[in-house]
Amino acid sequence: MALAALALAASLLCGCASSMSGGVEELLRAPQLAGPQTNVQRALTAYLGEAPQLKYPQNGEILSPFLFGDWNGDGSMDAAALYVSSGMQNVCLAILEQSGGSWVVTQEIEGLSAEVDSVSTAAMSGDGGMQLLVGYAGASGEKYLSVYAYQDHTLTQVMEQAYSQYELQDITGSGLKDLILIGPQTSDGMKVQLLTAIRGEFAMAQEFWLSPERFSSCEGLHLSSGADGGYYLVLDGYVGSGAALASILLGYNATTQQLEEYTPLLPVDVYTESIRYSSLLTSTDIDGDGTVEIPVELPDANGHITVGRLSFVAWMDYTSTTPEKSFGIVDLENGFYLELPPSWEGKIQVKEGSQEGSWAIRSLEDGTGYLEVRVVEPSTEGGSYFRLGNVGGKKVQARILASHIGENGENLQPAALTDCFRVL
Repeated sequence: MALAALALAASLLCGCASSMSGGVEELLRAPQLAGPQTNVQRALTAYLGEAPQLKYPQNGEILSPFLFGDWNGDGSMDAAALYVSSGMQNVCLAILEQSGGSWVVTQEIEGLSAEVDSVSTAAMSGDGGMQLLVGYAGASGEKYLSVYAYQDHTLTQVMEQAYSQYELQDITGSGLKDLILIGPQTSDGMKVQLLTAIRGEFAMAQEFWLSPERFSSCEGLHLSSGADGGYYLVLDGYVGSGAALASILLGYNATTQQLEEYTPLLPVDVYTESIRYSSLLTSTDIDGDGTVEIPVELPDANGHITVGRLSFVAWMDYTSTTPEKSFGIVDLENGFYLELPPSWEGKIQVKEGSQEGSWAIRSLEDGTGYLEVRVVEPSTEGGSYFRLGNVGGKKVQARILASHIGENGENLQPAALTDCFRVL
């Protein structure tokens, strides 16, 4: 973790209509295809009698229009392709199997819109095959998730649901992937659904509502490992009119077999404590350990920060008895976070620096300068400053004002500080 480094060194059948914008998309986004992808595309072109416009997912871990997996559980590799062809406006999903050393289209189905938001694959039903999940993005920003199953050479839409966010994980301990889906905001709030394998069939296991008084939208759903080794879901959402974000934790209760809002080990209201006033402060795995931490803006009643765009932030793992995982300063105008030693918390002040637009960290006790940070144009020479990172087309630089600082005499080193820089 960067902090450790700093603490040591700082111590539907279809054949689917292309458009001019689609052509631009292909030119900008399509890579040179190779191997199996090329063969699948050739088979699809031969089947359609024309070259399809491939549709690339806009979000998620899979950003390719081609997917490979054993869809029907027969032990052979299958393929899937997302595309648009003439005569249809919506995205199409085609399934291909291998026959005689060649790929053959066996099924195709029309999707729900002209764009793909995301795509995933998962073993969800216990039939030996893998399901395909395609999130479709509508023209007005609405999103719809379809779950497809392929068995006996037939492609079936198992589920269609409007959504804002979803996650896949074996949260119930069944050995199969569960689907946790957050619906769009309605007058009743946001619906949370848990879909899992029940007696070998993929089915709805639970649904409940999050009150509109608490959340007006869901802005993020993050899978996280907890301090107890279990899986949790961190939900970020806007509060009320959308001026602030807040978070809650969802966990699976094996006794009740229900997804529930998690109660922390320490007496703290996660929702209330996590209210913050910048869209940049979304929950994330800040230290790369598999746990998604929730950002908390720390109060500054005594005015220890006099630079308006800066704020003290702690990143919290509420499944732990020592929840604070990282402490530092966030620049909400330029969009970056600088992690600092935990021993500095409550003992530093941040004021304007010596350079225009810079800011300096100083001792609260005697004003000793520790570190100065500035954001400059790429062409700016470093001089006594070293590079922390890049953000928004600019360079973030820092210079050490005192080599030995803090109650433990931390020895600041540029390399350690660079590791503590995060773009939000």
